[in-house]
Amino acid sequence: MEARIRHPRNDTEDQTRFLHISWLYAQDYCEYQLYLEQVKGVTVEATQAMVEGSDEHQRLEDEFLAKAELEYTFEEAVEESRRTPISSRELYVEDRSLNIRGYIDELVMSPDGFTVIDDKPIGRTGKVYPSSKHQVYGYCIALRGMLGAEEQRPITAAVRERGSDHIAWSERFDQGAEKKVLRLIDRVHGLIKGDLQFKSAKRAYKCRPCRFFGVCDRRISDEGRSVSLIA
Repeated sequence: MEARIRHPRNDTEDQTRFLHISWLYAQDYCEYQLYLEQVKGVTVEATQAMVEGSDEHQRLEDEFLAKAELEYTFEEAVEESRRTPISSRELYVEDRSLNIRGYIDELVMSPDGFTVIDDKPIGRTGKVYPSSKHQVYGYCIALRGMLGAEEQRPITAAVRERGSDHIAWSERFDQGAEKKVLRLIDRVHGLIKGDLQFKSAKRAYKCRPCRFFGVCDRRISDEGRSVSLIA
């Protein structure tokens, strides 16, 4: 059963203290992206892949809203899912103790547990990289905090190939995954606060498709050398 789940953001609070869960993806790919965008305030045009991804997200959201039969609060949906499966898209989640927030692409609740699904483009190798997994872990830990300690149903993290029903990777969100994502969340908070140094990508294959390639003073050339943009 598809349902709209109401869980509105509280935007009266200080928004600067919140880490957006999608930043966990950038942290693994290249921390310097976070520095350029979130610290220096550098703005660049979206890449073609980003535009296509945004369009696909909107298409799926429109299709979901057209089919969604019911509307629940988050608490109502959790209770109803003990009896029947419920799926929802673009669900807002947060954990105020960790100062994280974000939107889950799709959440499936059922009597057997919860599945957190993030839609990502999957390359020809079919490999799901740690950066994608870390982002889903972030949604999982925020969801766990919202569910509370009394909720014993398991949470599964999953990455789905964008534009399809193919689950490219899934894994139980266990203590090992929780410890890993807590370390990453702590690191990103430290980076944004200025307590830690940002690391940059060391391989040209990461730099070439980056939307900050043209303005980054740490970009790597195909010859493996850093390209200085500072006169």
